Amino acid sequence: MKSFMSVVRNLLFILVAVFSAGTLIVIANGISTGTELSPFNIAVDTVMMHLRTPFLTSLMLFFTNAGSPLVLSVLAVFLALLLFLKRDTYDALLYVASMGVSIVAFTVLKNTFHIARPVGSIVVLLSWSFPSGHATVAAAFFFATSYTFFGKVDSAWKKTLLICGSILGVCLISFSRVYLGVHFALDVLAGIALGILSVSLTVLAFNLFLEEEKWRHKKLFSRIGRLNR
Repeated sequence: MKSFMSVVRNLLFILVAVFSAGTLIVIANGISTGTELSPFNIAVDTVMMHLRTPFLTSLMLFFTNAGSPLVLSVLAVFLALLLFLKRDTYDALLYVASMGVSIVAFTVLKNTFHIARPVGSIVVLLSWSFPSGHATVAAAFFFATSYTFFGKVDSAWKKTLLICGSILGVCLISFSRVYLGVHFALDVLAGIALGILSVSLTVLAFNLFLEEEKWRHKKLFSRIGRLNR
C-alpha cells in the first residue's frame, strides 16, 4: 500500500511539473518571439496604476521586502535546521535543495532572456525583469513548506490553514511586485510556474533516488540516540 501511494504521489508531481513547465514555456515563448501577450501586461499595468494609494503602496512595500528571496532563503535555512534537529534529515535536505534549485533557475533565466523592467515603477531596479525572482522563490518556499509540513500537523484545520496561508503568501508577494511596477504580470506568473516546477522536480528526484537514504539516516540517528543513553 505504501509503495502504491508513493507511485501515486510521484505521478501527481509529474503532472504538476508538466503543467508548470508548459505554462513557463508558453509565457517565455510569447515574450521572446512576439507581442501576442503584451496586451495582457498593459491591461494589468493600467489597473495597477488606478489602484495605487499611499497606504496601499506602504503595504505592498512591506510585503515585497518581507517576501524577498533573501528573507525567504534565510527562513528556509532556519526551518531546515529545525527539521534537522528533529532528526528529519531527508525533509531538511529536500527543503534546502528546493530553494536552491529555484534560486539558480530564476537567475539563469533572467540572464538568458534579458527582459527590461517596466517603465515608471515606484521602486527603481536595474536587474532584469523576467522571470520574477520574488515570485519564483515565494512559490518555491510556500510549496516546499506545505509539502514538508502537511503530514506533520495533526488536524484538518491546521492543514487547511497551512495550505491557505501558503497560497495567500504567494499571492501577496507576487501582487506586490506588479503593484509596485517592478514586474510585468507575466513575469510574476512565469516566476510562480518556475517555483512550482523547481520544487516538483526536486521532490521527484528525492523520491526516486534518495528514499533509501532517508531510512538510513533515521536508523542512524536512532542508533546514536540509544548509544548515548
